[in-house]
Amino acid sequence: MLRRLLFSSCLLLSVFAAEALSGDNKSEDSKTNVNECYQSLTHAYTSLDPQKMTDVYNPDGIYISTGGSMPIIHGHQSLYKLYDKYFSRLKKHNSSLDLQFRVTNRIVDTKSIHDVGYYVVTVIPPQESKQPPKQHAGKFTITFALQEDGHWGIWSEANSKSKIKNYIKAKKIDGLHYDEYYPIENYVAQR
Repeated sequence: MLRRLLFSSCLLLSVFAAEALSGDNKSEDSKTNVNECYQSLTHAYTSLDPQKMTDVYNPDGIYISTGGSMPIIHGHQSLYKLYDKYFSRLKKHNSSLDLQFRVTNRIVDTKSIHDVGYYVVTVIPPQESKQPPKQHAGKFTITFALQEDGHWGIWSEANSKSKIKNYIKAKKIDGLHYDEYYPIENYVAQR
C-alpha cells in the first residue's frame, strides 16, 4: 500500500513538473512572439507601410497618442487612416524613418502580455534637403492580447515624450526586446 502511494505521488509530481516545464516553454514562446511584434513595428516604420503597421494590432486595437487634441484611435480602419496620413507626409517629402525599442518591464498572463519601455524615432530627410536627421524619444505601455489565430497583437498602446538619455540608460533584460541605439551621426553618415 505504501509502495503504491509513493509511486502515485511520484507519478503526480512528474506530471506537475512536466506541466510546469511546458508552461515555461509556452511562456518563452509567448515572449518571443511578442518580441517579434516590435520587429514588425520597426519594419512598418522603415517601409512607411500603414498596412504592416495596422497588422500588428488586434482588429479592435487601441492607440492613445501623446497629443491632447487627438481622440483615442480604435480599430483597424481608424489605425490605418492614422498611419497612412503620417507615412504619406513623410513620403511626400521623400523622408524615411527608423524606430527602436527597449522593453524594461513585462507582465505575462495567459491571454495578455503587458510591456513598458522606451522608444526612439529617427526622421531622416532626403540628402538633397540638406536638413539633418532628427530624433525624438518616448516611453510607452503596450498590452498585447492573444488572438484567435494564436498570434499576439496590440490591444492597447499609449505613449508620451521622454528624453533620449532615458532610452540610452535602459538596461537590457533577458527575454525582453532590446534594440541598439543609433545616434544621429550614424544617419548622417549613411546619407
